[in-house]
Amino acid sequence: MNDSTPQANRPTARRRWLLLLVLLPLALGAIAVAILGFSEYRSARAVTAEIARLQAVGEPVDNETMARWFQANTSQAGTAAWREIFVAVEHVSSGEAVGSFPFLGTGELPADLVPGGDWPDEPRIAEFLQEVRPLIVQIEQAAQYPTPVWQPIVFDSFSTLLPEIQSSRSVIRLLQLDVQHALYHRDTERAVRGFASMQATAAAFEWDFCLVAELVSIALRGVHRDAIRRSLANTSWEPGQLDQLLGQVADPRDVATCWQRTLAGERAMLLGLLRGSPEKRDAVLHQERVSFPEIWLLIPSITQRYLDCMAAVQQIGADGVLGMTARAKTLEQENDRSKKGPFGDILINLFLPAVSAFAHANERDELDRRLTRTALGIKRYHVSEGRWPAKLSDLAAVGLQACDWTALQAGPFGYRVEPEGVVVWAYDAHDPVSPGRIRNEPPDEEELATNTSLWHVTRIR
Repeated sequence: MNDSTPQANRPTARRRWLLLLVLLPLALGAIAVAILGFSEYRSARAVTAEIARLQAVGEPVDNETMARWFQANTSQAGTAAWREIFVAVEHVSSGEAVGSFPFLGTGELPADLVPGGDWPDEPRIAEFLQEVRPLIVQIEQAAQYPTPVWQPIVFDSFSTLLPEIQSSRSVIRLLQLDVQHALYHRDTERAVRGFASMQATAAAFEWDFCLVAELVSIALRGVHRDAIRRSLANTSWEPGQLDQLLGQVADPRDVATCWQRTLAGERAMLLGLLRGSPEKRDAVLHQERVSFPEIWLLIPSITQRYLDCMAAVQQIGADGVLGMTARAKTLEQENDRSKKGPFGDILINLFLPAVSAFAHANERDELDRRLTRTALGIKRYHVSEGRWPAKLSDLAAVGLQACDWTALQAGPFGYRVEPEGVVVWAYDAHDPVSPGRIRNEPPDEEELATNTSLWHVTRIR
């Protein structure tokens, strides 16, 4: 009997080992789930606390607060006037006749157009501009209203429609045509009014609550300044008129504030999406061509990672425009190397703006303003002194400061006196030979003709 006892116990021992082998993974899995659950609970509390903090400091966190935030930071004084302008501009811009016009349509200005030169379409354009003169006057009068101007936007996260932004571009194009026509006829007073109206239009819709609106705002200012610089080649400006144009490009933007607000708006749109319906989230994921379930977007740790990242991105603009691109690239590299959570960085990968590209756009915007101011200063010096400045530091005589003729961190703009005038240039940030540095020579015509360089070049006569 004693010999049979160990044999009888062997099946029982085997069952215990089998049970242990089954229960151990289950126990470990339960522990892992508990740890993950606790981690997500902590992330959820952190997200709730961060949203409460944002609300406490007055930043938007969803569609409803975005609407109130937008209204609080805009003026309704010019709302009705600008809506009337938009309707009228859309009407005059949709006609078949304007389809061949430059700016408004697909037409182009004649090469090397000079005042009084050959412009076959000029009679038709003159007739059109005469017909829309009351509208142009209406746009000039709208400059009296405080900016930026409120419009009744229905905020719907990333599906928010911004038709006013497109309409503002149509207004700028109409003003471009009017300014070009005025310069052609040497009507500098009308041209100055047109430039002022372009500036007022850009200011009216400087909506820095999202990336799209901010980029369009940068583009509108660029069109205004580019038109001013082009006018310096063949226009005989009076000293007072040049002073007015210098005033239009005198003040740099508060990039630190605008950057912070734009990122705050982008964050609120994402939070609005997370608080919205599953159908909205599914639609966005379908648009982004991703296949994971929309419920993944609601995982607290993923939201916390996104909020932490956006807080760091907002700090890029705190020190102003100088060095923004470098700071943005550094942050992107650090984010790539940082430890990811168990669910990855879904929200960051899908919804974080192209930070370095946006920073570069802000740097180019300030570079463009400085170059325009420098070019105007050179023209103003020539009108006052009867000669071109020997060096850019001579522009102090007409009220410019060293920062005005400095290409951000690259030093003074390139400048050369030629037999028929002067040329001033900046740099091509994507130039493989000397990115971010001022060359000794301006780019040649072949480089400029490729339309692939980002040179800022102005010729003044």
